[in-house]
Amino acid sequence: MVEEVIARYLARRDPVEQPVDVVVLMGSAVLESVEVAAEAHRTHGVPVLISGGIGHSTQYLDDAVRRRGLDLATGRPEAHVFRDLLLGLGVGADQIVVEDQSTNCGENAHFTRRLIDTPKTLLLIQDPTMQRRTHACFERAFADLPGTTLLSHAPLIPWIGPDHVSAGPGRPEIWSRERFRSLLLGEIHRLSPDVYGPNGRDFIDHVAIPAEVLAAYNRLVTEDPSVIRR
Repeated sequence: MVEEVIARYLARRDPVEQPVDVVVLMGSAVLESVEVAAEAHRTHGVPVLISGGIGHSTQYLDDAVRRRGLDLATGRPEAHVFRDLLLGLGVGADQIVVEDQSTNCGENAHFTRRLIDTPKTLLLIQDPTMQRRTHACFERAFADLPGTTLLSHAPLIPWIGPDHVSAGPGRPEIWSRERFRSLLLGEIHRLSPDVYGPNGRDFIDHVAIPAEVLAAYNRLVTEDPSVIRR
């Protein structure tokens, strides 16, 4: 399945073979990210920095909260919603740092950089469709802090069902198939050197996209050329 080729590439997961200093959790519509961040907090015994204001994913986060019947106020910065969820999972308030002004993954990286002034090992957790681009944004933002180590851990590898996408068979829906396809293709489009890369808006450094991923992207775009503009 061509969507799976792209999804697995975007959901970057690095080996975590060293101590971690901070878990950096990005706001998104993927509630499973909070569970993974809480587990990383327990495993490594380190604080969680949540980065996320009100952006393009906020309405989808609010939809996910309502769809799952969670008793949480909506219409708030994504970091505030995720903070409440972390507290509910037993993470202490003194172990949570909130950055609630960022509206996109570039600002997630730059605003997080403002809060960290010494080299650390950061474990980045983001919506799996955005994990690779987020990593590239953090590489750019932390380039001026030598000794920083960035590790990405997408909270899940998307399971693609007939009409929706989730964390696995029988798990709650995260995206419809149509929206998921749009997200995948939008991400590959943004990773291009001529779009968000050095030859375009210069938000990220060059990202070498594997040939098989580009082939899958081109196949889907041929099937529906409008999808990257949705």
